[in-house]
Amino acid sequence: MNPLKLAALALALLPVLACAGVREEIAAMEAAKASQAAEAVRPAAPPEPTGDRMMLPDGRQVNMKDYAVVVFMQAHCEYSAKFDPMLKSWAGQHGIRVYPYTLDGGGDVSFPTPLVPRKTDPRAPLADEIMTFFGNGLPIATPTAFMVNVNTLKAYPLTQGVMDIPVLESRYASLIQADLDHLDPQQLPALPANSQVTPQ
Repeated sequence: MNPLKLAALALALLPVLACAGVREEIAAMEAAKASQAAEAVRPAAPPEPTGDRMMLPDGRQVNMKDYAVVVFMQAHCEYSAKFDPMLKSWAGQHGIRVYPYTLDGGGDVSFPTPLVPRKTDPRAPLADEIMTFFGNGLPIATPTAFMVNVNTLKAYPLTQGVMDIPVLESRYASLIQADLDHLDPQQLPALPANSQVTPQ
């Protein structure tokens, strides 16, 4: 074939080839738009629950790393021996840190090496931690647990005595709500009466 005729044929077909390329690009863009529209219509998947988040009854979610439980126990307290394993298991399931303090210097199976309250002022009648947590008039007894906001160090009485886990969990959630709403711990209802305590 004559090179001149070949060049003329190529020039004649160029618009057809260009149109085909443009048509393919437009089709690809339309397909991409349709795909994006379908994704926009599809509801977003709920966030995956993590072990460090808790859904409160009012719908708010909180980070469990912002809260902890301080529990006062005794090595020779039958009620601490009953309550501590339940508390430790529940806290472990929810990623809640527990800080055990002993009132008699000993631990138990759940908390074999608890913290010992310390007295920084020798003239003080009681150790600092005991004054901090029980200074509001709550009787010193075991087991007694407090919910603590680790950022503000505000403490709320959680339980005094053995408490079933569903009741404890409900109270824990209500105390977090009270903390989020900036309620004074003194404004909260008193702890339910419980005979399963060892007085100090």
